[in-house]
Amino acid sequence: MTQINITHVVVISLTAVFLLVALDRSGGLRGPQPTYTLPAAPAPVVAAVVDPDKGKPPPHNDTVADLPDGKGREVTFYTCTACHGVALIKAQGLTRDLWDSTFDLMLERHKMVPVKPEERAEILDYLAEQFPPRRKGRNADNPFLK
Repeated sequence: MTQINITHVVVISLTAVFLLVALDRSGGLRGPQPTYTLPAAPAPVVAAVVDPDKGKPPPHNDTVADLPDGKGREVTFYTCTACHGVALIKAQGLTRDLWDSTFDLMLERHKMVPVKPEERAEILDYLAEQFPPRRKGRNADNPFLK
């Protein structure tokens, strides 16, 4: 009986591993890969009838009165509701810094029309005052910790 040396076992094992890796890299061990295609372009949007004196219609039926009274309410309403309704604003509760970050996100990702720096500051002040964070911390509402 022939005795197998440990060196032979290691060499044969490493050779098998290298061959399997090479086959895997070349695609020889895998079946055909699925091909991904981009979805078809969306259907063109039919424009709504727009009053030429008023410009683009809002995507909602909100009014300025739907926002809480305060300095900056009108500029906030007309800036923000050009794209979304008041309900989205009211659902948030953010610090001024997070409102500012949200503003940046809408400018960059959603191509919001830029506003003047003084209007932006007024909007941020209004949002931070009227819609601050609702919870003071993780355990603020836990009755067992009081």
